[in-house]
Formats: sequence, C-alpha cells, structure tokens
Amino acid sequence: MSALLAALRISRRDMWRAKARSALIVVMIGLPVLAVTAALTHFATRDLTFEEQVPMRLGAADARVADTRESVPIRQDVTGDNWEPRSDKPLEPRSRERIQALLGQGARVIPVRSTSDEYSAGGRYTRITVVELDLRDPMTKGMFPLLQGRYPQSADEVVVTASRKVSVGATIRYTRRGVPKHVVGRVVDQQTEYGGSLIGPPGSLFPTPSGDSHTWDTWLADLPSPPTWTETLRLNQAGLAVTSPAVLADPPSVGDGPGQALDLHMRSAWTVSGMVAAVSGIALAVIEVVLLAGPAFAVGIRRRRRELALLSAQGASARHLKLVVLADGLTLGLVAAVLGSVLGIGVARVAAAVIGIWPDGELGPFDVPVGQIALVAALGLVSGVVAAVVPAVQAARTDAVTVLAGRRPTARDRAGRPLAGLVLLVAGTATMLYGTVSIEAPIYLGGALGLLGLVMVTPWLVRRIGGLAGGLPLPLRLAARDASRNRGRTAPAVVAVLAAAAVFGTVAVGVTSSAATAARGPWPYYPQGTTMVWGDEVPKETWDRIRSLLTEAFPGTTPIETYQALDGEGRALDFGMERRLCKNCFLRSGPLRALPVGGPDLLRLLLGRTDRAAEAALAEGKAVIFDPGAVGNGEVRLNVTAFGAGGDEDPTVTMPAVGITVQGPAPVLGVAPVAAVTGAGYVPGPSGFVIRQDGARLDPERARRLRESVRALAPDAGVEDTENVESDRFDFTLWVMGALASLVVLGGTLAAAGLAAADARPDLDTLSAVGARPRTRRTVAAGQAVFVAGLGVPLGLLIGLLPGFAMASQSALQRGAHPETGFNGVAYPAPGMVFSVPWLTLVAVGVGLPLLAGLIALVFARTRVTMTRRLG
Repeated sequence: MSALLAALRISRRDMWRAKARSALIVVMIGLPVLAVTAALTHFATRDLTFEEQVPMRLGAADARVADTRESVPIRQDVTGDNWEPRSDKPLEPRSRERIQALLGQGARVIPVRSTSDEYSAGGRYTRITVVELDLRDPMTKGMFPLLQGRYPQSADEVVVTASRKVSVGATIRYTRRGVPKHVVGRVVDQQTEYGGSLIGPPGSLFPTPSGDSHTWDTWLADLPSPPTWTETLRLNQAGLAVTSPAVLADPPSVGDGPGQALDLHMRSAWTVSGMVAAVSGIALAVIEVVLLAGPAFAVGIRRRRRELALLSAQGASARHLKLVVLADGLTLGLVAAVLGSVLGIGVARVAAAVIGIWPDGELGPFDVPVGQIALVAALGLVSGVVAAVVPAVQAARTDAVTVLAGRRPTARDRAGRPLAGLVLLVAGTATMLYGTVSIEAPIYLGGALGLLGLVMVTPWLVRRIGGLAGGLPLPLRLAARDASRNRGRTAPAVVAVLAAAAVFGTVAVGVTSSAATAARGPWPYYPQGTTMVWGDEVPKETWDRIRSLLTEAFPGTTPIETYQALDGEGRALDFGMERRLCKNCFLRSGPLRALPVGGPDLLRLLLGRTDRAAEAALAEGKAVIFDPGAVGNGEVRLNVTAFGAGGDEDPTVTMPAVGITVQGPAPVLGVAPVAAVTGAGYVPGPSGFVIRQDGARLDPERARRLRESVRALAPDAGVEDTENVESDRFDFTLWVMGALASLVVLGGTLAAAGLAAADARPDLDTLSAVGARPRTRRTVAAGQAVFVAGLGVPLGLLIGLLPGFAMASQSALQRGAHPETGFNGVAYPAPGMVFSVPWLTLVAVGVGLPLLAGLIALVFARTRVTMTRRLG
C-alpha cells in the first residue's frame, strides 16, 4: 500500500510538472467520456418515464380507467397500458353511469376519446391525433397547459398543440367533408399518445356515438382516493384497466402483467446478439482511446527515463517502476473520467435549459442516469490504466546504467507479437466472414479481434518500413527512422489512424453497395425509359399546366394520363386482393398504385406490347388483370382502401374483368378503365402522367429542372425518372463519415507528430547546431505526420473492404429472406450481393489526408532551437 501511495504522489507531481502532456492525455480520454455522458443524460431527460408522464395523462384526476371492451376478466401491469384477457368473453362498451358504479360511491368520471383523422389549414390535408376532452373541467388541469387564447366552449371550436403551425383565430377544415372548426387556442405538446393533437369538447369531433370501433374510450376519474393495487385487481375482474398514481408510487412486489413474458423474450434475444455487439463496440471504443493516449504515455516515459533510472539505482524493483507508470494512467484516467462526467452533465443541463423542460419545452424533468454515467466513467478510468500498460512494461525494463550515462536504450522486437497478431487477424477475418451468413454481431466481434491483431503486428511493420527509408530525402529519412526507432510511440498512433480509416472504408463500401443494390432494386413500377409525375389533391387546372411542361420537356411525345378512384369524401382509393401469391414475399405498389386507372395507351406501356383482345375488353369497361388466376366468372373481387382512413375491415367491390398472362413479374395488378371505376360507384379523378422518353432521354440536370418546375406548380407532386435516381442520402452519409474519420485521423496524426517532435527535440537541436535550416525541422515534422497517416490511412481503407464486404453480404441476406414479387406472383430477379467499391473516393482520402496532415505539421512546427547538454 505504501508503494502505491508513493507512486500516486510521484504521478501527481509529474502531472503538474508536464502540464501540456498531461492535459493532452486528459483530453484524449475525457472527450469520449464527455460526449457519451452528455448524450446519455440528454436522452434520459428526453425519454420520459411513465411516472413523469402522469401529469400529462391524468391531469388532476385520481385515476385513468380504460374500458377494454374485449373480454373479462383481464390482467394488467402496474401502468395500466399493457393488459391481456384471461378469458374469451367480449363485452359491450359501458356507459358513464356503469363506469361510475364500478368505481364506487362518490366517483365522477369524464370521457377522453381519441382517434386519428385529417384536417386542412388552407393547403393539403394532414393526419392528426383527434381528442375529445373537456379542458375546462378541473380534472384536466395540467394536461394541456394553455399557451395562447382560451379553451373551446362550443362544438365548432378547437385548440391545437403548439407543434401544429395553426394560429389562433384561424378556421380549419376538419375531415374530408370540410367541417369548419375555429381555432380558439394553442396548448402545450405532450410526449404521450396525445402529442400533436386537435382537441375539442365532448361530442364535437366524432360523428359516431361512443362505441365506434375506430375510437378508443378512456375515462378520467375523480375519487375519494387513488385506487390501490387491490382495488385495481377488482376492477380488472370487470374488464377495466386502471392507471393509478398510488400503484405507480407503491407497485406490487410481483407483477401481474403480460409485459413480463415479452421482456423476458427480448432479454434473451439481447443476450444472444445485442450483448455481443455491445461488448464488441465498447471494446473497439476503449482500444481506440488507448491507442490515442498510449503514445503520450510512451513519450512521458522517455522524458522521465532519468527519474526512473534514479529510482532503480536506489533499489526500486521492476514492479515499482511499473507501478509508477500505472499510477500515471490511474491518476490521469481518474481526472479525465471525473471531468468528462461533470462537464458532460453540465453540457446536457445547458441543452435542457435552452430546449426547455415540459410544459415550457419538450424535455422532461432533468434526469441524470447515474448508473450509466458511472459505467462510462469507469470505462474512461480503465482506458487510462490500459493505455499506460505498455509504457509501464517498457519502464520496467529500464537499464539504469545506460540511461544515467546519457545513452538511449535500443528497443527490441519480441518475435511472438507478429505471429500472435496474425493469428488474431485470421480469427477476426473468419469471424467476419461467418457474420456474412448469420447475424451482424460476429462482424463487430471480428472487427475487435482484428484491431487487436493489428496492434500486435504494426510495431513489426513500422520497423520493417523504417528500414526501407534509405533512398528518401534527408528530412523524410530522419522521420521514418525516428518512427521506426520509437515504435512504442508510433505504432499506437498508426493503429488509431488505421482504425478510423477502416471505419470510413467500411461505411463507404456499405453505402456504395447499398446504392448499387438500389439501382438493381427495388424494381421500377413501370418500364425503363419512362418518367412518372403523380400527386393527390392536385386541381385539374394544375394538371393541365403540368401537361404543358411535360410536352415542352419531351418534344414529340404525348403524356399518358392516369386516373385514380375517389370516394364520396374525396379520398383517394386503392384496390387490392386478398389472394395470397407467395410466402414471405414482399409486394409493393408505387405511384400507379396496385390497380391504375387509364386507357389503352397505359395498358400498352405496362405490357410492353399491343394486345388487341385486352384493349377491346378495356374499351368494353372491363378491367384487364395480369394474373388470370385472380379472375373468376368474368369478375375480379377487390378490397378498397381509402388513404388516410382506418377501419377493421376494408370494403370489397367486384368489377368485370378479363385475365391475361404477362411475361415476367407485373409491377401492377392490371389496368382498370374509367368506366369500371364509375360502375363501382366511385368518382374518377386525374392522378398524374406517364411519359415514354424514347429518344428524348433526360440528363440528370434536365431531370432536376423538371422536378423543380413541377413542384413549383404542385409542391406535393412527385416526379420519378427511371434513368435518373437521386442518391443524395448516400452522398450525405459519405460526407458525414468522411468528416468524422478525417477529424480522428488528423487528431491522432498531429498528436503523434507533436509527441515525436517533443521526444526528438534534442536530436533536432543537434541537427540545427550543425547547420540545418529551420525548414529542415519543419520538413522533419511534416515527414513524421506523413509517415503515420501515410501508413495508417491507406492500410485502414484497404482493411475496411473486408467488413464492408461482410455488411453488404448481410444486407443481401436480409433482402433474400423477403424476396420481391410482382402482383402476378412471379418473383423479380434477386439482386444478390452487390459489392461496390468507391475507388476514386478511397484514393482521394488515402492520398489527401496524409498530405493534409503533413501540410498542417509543416506550417505549425516549432523551429526555435533550445541547446541542451548531452552526456556520453
């Protein structure tokens, strides 16, 4: 214990003596701790617990009661949100009087009904949560605090939450029937199922009486006291689910809800895959921090060689010398962990003050996840100690005679390290390859194993490359030989840079492979070489103007007009079939929807040929279905889905139809004529145009201008060109990951170059003393940066190809599990595994980053000469 205390005392004094180097280590270890702590605290504050949501859900009420209406009895969890039936006895919805009678004498309840519907504030219709609640009742106090205006009093008045940009005094159109509602107030948003709501008095927003299957009824209850768990179980016998503050404050010792089995299932799945991925990710983060901080400890050992030699000469053993260096890691790691945690909490607190706590902002009460932050701080502390392990071993081998004589000890390689590193590299590669045909967790585990292997191999590689520097110019030769001689400082920085570059290489390959896969599939909704313009709620006059735009953009072509079916409320309809075509397959409908409405020109486009019999049937008012098995007795039975409408069951209609066989997968169910839609009782309306480009193909720039012109006329209209698929999201991802990788690479490289310059200062001063110019010192510093980045970045980009291949294979495996199938049951060709490498981007990064690091080191290198006395 006395040896440890002495080592800690020595470490503390050295920390104050070498403030710059100590600050660098603290920043390298503390920054990740700060970032993760701030993120965890912010997420914990943003993520409201159920107890924190009680004022939003209950207001001033003593309980919230939900009439499950499914069966009796039920069992629930302590929140009342999760429940399951214990028998199969469906119930009719209960009246207010029946709910009050079940709750007991003195109970008073008010209804809270919610659903989802649409409204328009002068433009397009938007989905919104609709709530019927009397906000003037004292029980609702605190649920929706008023920001502006007043609460509604009559059936034609509503309030909206603040996230809806509707001003007080405006008149909105509620539902597709256009019922006018006057906005008399704005209230605070909630982070519950009522968030982003339109709220009106009871009976004002629901056209059907209570008990409609599309609404959910709950009741706020005013009781003599909040229900206990015993009273909750009694109400469960009557089919009521109860949320009670008393139960949340004093939950039962044994849960009685269905959530436990679900949580157990999720926990077992997490144990198998998520735990491996999490542990591997943590290991990768710790290794990266250790590699960045390790060189600073190594330089510290070199600067303290004489001090350690004096301790050895006075009787300190190798264990004592190790303890002194490990105490540095413990002290600096502790300082970094504490500062990072405190500052991270402070950053999160400032962010919470800016964003605001509910009801003044969107965050919940400021919440510090102490357990998670303690784990992150412990990882920071461990990172500091682990970063000092290798320098501690080097310190234990200090030759006191050599150091006190003023000579530099010669580092020697251990033969077993490259071999062990190669074994780990092979194991990591095999694990990644296994991940390509299983789950993603082995990919992360293989990455961690491979990184450990690189840590062991890189010192050997640095020495071998340093030995090949004989033909380089003098500054670069000095830099390469200095890096080779000081592998304990150089190799960790190279591996850290390599790891960052490998991550960028992996993401680059994954992103471009995804883009290449997207180019093969999903397959277009219509033949190649065509352009589609579509949109709902676009007036006919606007479609006429869009037709003129298309005629100008595609001279000599005629836009093919498409239609859609509209119900009596003006909602767009889609037609589908219950017929199951395949197992585990994926059907999708695009802008044309499952059954487009049009004429013979649209039919010829989708078929890719002329079929006189099919066109004759279309002219007779019959739908042409591309799956003959779906047509029976000259009719096809279709489900009708109204966009934006809910319901337990979709209505069905029958249309006269003929079936024809098409070659290959069909992107649509067929084509229906306008007469068939009218005969089914619906109104046809324009929905867009399809243009066959033929010889007038659009280049990407003309396609962009066409999109801008169409959207200037109809902001909600869509334009899709099968020849010009936008891939902005892929470019954005590459830019973001490239910026992050560049930050780590430049930081690690410049830190290593700075440490190398500090470590080699006596040599550089001697070089200046014999006549070297200041620019020589600058070029040596630039050469040290170029060596680290020039070795780490290209090698990391090449290594990143393997996990990129693994992730592309994993993506292909997931896509193969749910193949895409046409509406006629014929499968699309499987895109398979697409492995695409952005060689131009990788070459630019591999060459540009080392040159940039060298340029920065060249500009900021110190050229002042400080003469020192050399012994021996």
